[in-house]
Amino acid sequence: MTTTAANIIKRVFSPTALVGHVYARERGTATAPMPMGNVLELELSHKEDVQTQPDMTQLGGGAHGEVRRVTDVEIKMKLADLNVKNWARASLGTVTGVEGGTVEGEAHKVTLGGLLRTAHIQPTGMVVRKGTGATTATVTDEEHLNVSKGDTVSLAHAGATNVVVRTGDSVATATVLAAAGNYTISNAGATSALVVAADAPGVTDGKGFWVSYEHPSVGTPVPAAGNWEARAAGVFVFPDAADLADDDDVKLDYTYAAYAVIEALTTKAKELELVFEGLNEADDGKPSIVEVWRASQGVASSIGLLAEKGFASLPVSGAVLKDDTKNGAGISKYYRVRKV
Repeated sequence: MTTTAANIIKRVFSPTALVGHVYARERGTATAPMPMGNVLELELSHKEDVQTQPDMTQLGGGAHGEVRRVTDVEIKMKLADLNVKNWARASLGTVTGVEGGTVEGEAHKVTLGGLLRTAHIQPTGMVVRKGTGATTATVTDEEHLNVSKGDTVSLAHAGATNVVVRTGDSVATATVLAAAGNYTISNAGATSALVVAADAPGVTDGKGFWVSYEHPSVGTPVPAAGNWEARAAGVFVFPDAADLADDDDVKLDYTYAAYAVIEALTTKAKELELVFEGLNEADDGKPSIVEVWRASQGVASSIGLLAEKGFASLPVSGAVLKDDTKNGAGISKYYRVRKV
């Protein structure tokens, strides 16, 4: 039997337990709505102003008339995925990206038992140096991807010596590349560069280079064992560090990967266009598509950063506002629902 729209409208049986994706885009943009991730709760609520006129014509009273007007339509969500976009919207934040790089000589003053908070997060290859004497530092497997013949590869440190280059598809499988005929090292000025020959016989275009070398430095490296450990936010100095003392001046050398920065409460609330692609688990997965034309999302009522158990979530709410671009008889300026 063919299902008609009339049959769908007349159907009474419709127990509902919805799951599905929620998509969002900034209102007024032409980009495709993007998934928000796992949304644990999604709710529309209506508030009314009810005015009644009492019936004064008989004993016992009653209502002679009533006027109901919707005053607010509110949307609430609980977001399970604290991704950058959700977090930024929920904290009225501005997002910037920081590309990976290398830091040399970042200055800090030691406090035993304290954290030396680095300028960049998740430092790797950490070297802690103390003192002002000239010394030599070692770099192991500095990564440079997609290198081709004729390229000039800038190294992170100047004055590179004892250079060893490995090339291949990954650091685990790369093999040593002979310098003769393949590359030269330029230490002109304050930079060092690896210059790949235009006809390098040992180089395959597009492969990775992993470069190990030595370079001049200042200060004596302080061993990690018994003194410090690298953590996600910097370097933690042990309270009983053997080779460090309070108020020691140290310098840090490290590398870091790309990351995002969210500066909270730096912008206004975004107006969003939302699409809920609901599927009814209680009725053979039938779709129920809800489109909200204009929603103003507010800040999260709370952001759980640390808890004894369970997962963090972002509870957010906002107002469903009138969209004057939606016109026509029977056309909602707020939201619509399409069901099968």
